[in-house]
Amino acid sequence: MPTQQAFDNAFKIQWEMFRKHIVRGDEFPWTLLEGAKGVQLAEKGMESWQKRAGVNVEPLTA
Repeated sequence: MPTQQAFDNAFKIQWEMFRKHIVRGDEFPWTLLEGAKGVQLAEKGMESWQKRAGVNVEPLTA
């Protein structure tokens, strides 16, 4: 049995990446739309878990 690896908080990591982007002046790879898709996916995951069934994920557009 492999040992368990502790993972850092993904939102914290992305926030740190964003702050580095600001300091460096680089182009940030994720847009507000990509963030909205992530929130939608998390909400649909919770909905699916509550219903104990699959749910449809409607496409988001700008």
